[in-house]
Amino acid sequence: MEAKDSLLKIIKSLLEIDAPVSKPVLLDFLLGKTSREITEGSFDDRETFGCGDNHDDEFWNTLIDTACEKGFLKAKSARNPLLVVSSAGKKYLKKPTSFPLDEESDVADIPADSGLDEIVKNALDVKASKEASPRTRQQMKLIHAIDCKIALDDFAESESLGFDEVLEEAEKLIHQGRRLDITYFTDEVMGDECVSELVDYFRNAPTDDLDEALNEYGDVYNDMEIRLARIVYRVEQLGTKN
Repeated sequence: MEAKDSLLKIIKSLLEIDAPVSKPVLLDFLLGKTSREITEGSFDDRETFGCGDNHDDEFWNTLIDTACEKGFLKAKSARNPLLVVSSAGKKYLKKPTSFPLDEESDVADIPADSGLDEIVKNALDVKASKEASPRTRQQMKLIHAIDCKIALDDFAESESLGFDEVLEEAEKLIHQGRRLDITYFTDEVMGDECVSELVDYFRNAPTDDLDEALNEYGDVYNDMEIRLARIVYRVEQLGTKN
C-alpha cells in the first residue's frame, strides 16, 4: 500500500513535538491518546495531535519501524535512544516521493513491537560478546552504532572517547574490509555537496594521504572533515574491489 502521506504525518508530528520521544509516546500522539507523557509535555496542544486516527496502532507500529529501518527516523544519541527525525527524514518532507509499504514482505521480518529503543539496546549490548577483547568489543559497538545511524560524536561522548579515536577505529575496520556507511552522519554535519567534493578529490588524487589532502583543502575543511570524507571514499573503494 502507498504510505507516503502517513510517513509525512510521522515526520511532521515529530518535528512539531520538537523533542525526542519514545515509540509508545509517538503512537499515542498519532492516535490522539492522552497519557502522562503526552499531558506533561503538553503535546496534546500540538496541531498534528491525533492526525493518525485513520489507522490503528498496528499500522503505525509497522510504519514507524520501517521509517527507522529506512533511516527517516533515528535515535537521538547512543545514550538517548529516543526517536527524532533524521536529515533524510527532513529531506523527504521537503521532497516526498512514493513510499510503498509492503505489509506482507518488507515489514514481515521487523517485529511489530521492536521499536528503535529495543534495536539500539540490543545493538549496544556488549554482554553478548564477553569472550571478545576490549578493542573488539569497542569495534563491535561502533559497528552497531553506525548500523543504528547514531551520530559519531554522540557515540564518542557516550564511550568517553575522543572523536579522533572513533575515526581511527573506523579506519581500522575499513582496512579490515568492513563497509561502514557513515553518509547519514557526513551528510548531516558537512552536507552531501562538500562530501562529494572531497570524495571526488580522493578519486582523482594519486594517493589518499591525509597530509596531501590537507595541503589541497586545509583552508576550507579541517582534518576531521577530510578524514570523514576519506572514510566515505575508502568504503566506496571496497565496493569497487568486490
